[in-house]
Amino acid sequence: RGMAVPVEPSDPLWDALKTLSVVVPCANEGEFVRPTVEAIFNATPADALEEIILVDDASEKRITADLSSAFLRQHRTRVIRHSTPQGLIRAKKDGGDTAQGDAIVFLDCHVKPMEDWALP
Repeated sequence: RGMAVPVEPSDPLWDALKTLSVVVPCANEGEFVRPTVEAIFNATPADALEEIILVDDASEKRITADLSSAFLRQHRTRVIRHSTPQGLIRAKKDGGDTAQGDAIVFLDCHVKPMEDWALP
């Protein structure tokens, strides 16, 4: 992956950015994970959402402890878990390094994006 570069609608790269990977770093915020995943999934156009990547930064209780694998699959969500705390920047980097979408977006573990937030 290359360096982050801002892209404006007039840029020829704009049309190449079809899918999003949403990276969500979390540390001991398990109570926010379900509503955040649901909010991101529901507010993002289906054809634009490649995946949601939860990065569990060694939470005492796994952030996905109360989520079924079916829920994760249904919401296009996968999980990376650090065995020891690495911090916010490392969590974002590790999530971004595994992202498969054309563009990567980083959101906090306790957000509710507006409807169609991902549209230009």
